[in-house]
Amino acid sequence: MPGVRSDNTAIYMKDSYKAAFKTYDKVETVFDKVYSVKTGVTGAGDKMTQLIGAGPLERHLVEGQDIKFKSPVEGWAFYVRYWTYSDGLSFTKEASEDSIKFGNVIKEFASTWGEQQRVAEEEMAARPFNVGGATSGDWILNGSHTGNSAPYGNMLYDNKPLFAVEGNEHTTKGGGTYYNSIASLDVTPGDFEKLYNLHTATNNRNERDQVVKNDADTILTKPGSSYFKAWKLFNSNLLPGQDINDANPYKNLCNTVKWDYLTDTDPVFYIGKAKSDDFQFHKRQNPEIRYYRHEPNVGYHASFNIRQGVLIKDFRVWSRGGGTSSATYA
Repeated sequence: MPGVRSDNTAIYMKDSYKAAFKTYDKVETVFDKVYSVKTGVTGAGDKMTQLIGAGPLERHLVEGQDIKFKSPVEGWAFYVRYWTYSDGLSFTKEASEDSIKFGNVIKEFASTWGEQQRVAEEEMAARPFNVGGATSGDWILNGSHTGNSAPYGNMLYDNKPLFAVEGNEHTTKGGGTYYNSIASLDVTPGDFEKLYNLHTATNNRNERDQVVKNDADTILTKPGSSYFKAWKLFNSNLLPGQDINDANPYKNLCNTVKWDYLTDTDPVFYIGKAKSDDFQFHKRQNPEIRYYRHEPNVGYHASFNIRQGVLIKDFRVWSRGGGTSSATYA
């Protein structure tokens, strides 16, 4: 093989994309079942400012009463940064040009990139859950990017952890305080009901502290005992683990999803609204694969890169049962 011709390079790249996508699609992902996935986003990141919207409607006491006009009220500012993930391989001139099966070698490496893309997406999406109780925050919540510095740094938009415990509550623009994490819970009927009531009947408030619907249709657990407990809870006709024959009021209330990338020590579970627009996963750039000559040693390089980020606009979307809160997480 006298050299790597330009048409061979094009074939390598085309085959690499096919191999990467084929491997990526082999394993079902969970992040896109939890988050609302956004594509077509641009720039180094994004900033959005919440509009709290209209206040309570005023009941007119007399005919002809004037309407009171107010200026729009701004709420929180939300930031997202698009992080770049990459990998590269180098091949000597001799390895590239002497192997008649070099194209197959490239395809094999590209298939591992497809797997690593899925891992990077799952790990990034799971990280807010895994470190959401960190009282000093975490980089995953820091949406600072070129030209925009998030004032809350590594914390959520209100300068609190994503999963706030009682005593360190979130505060709304209306002045109300709310927590969305309860320690020492297990996936039992009683503990689930405690968290479900907190989520749907206490945290069902907007930034003006008005009552709004705050549904929970999904429970997230690690694989293992917590998942089996959750499955029985939502699929049994009778209350599981009870000595009574009461009908199970929780049957079909939530979809049970196990996520390999949850890392907190069991028992821990999360309930919330799947694919809420307030929990977004941004795919800034789809995979880019390049294969090119490296002139300093006349060998060849192959590279892979993606860009992605997480945007969280409302702590109420997910609530945590069990788990811990500490200053930092690994």
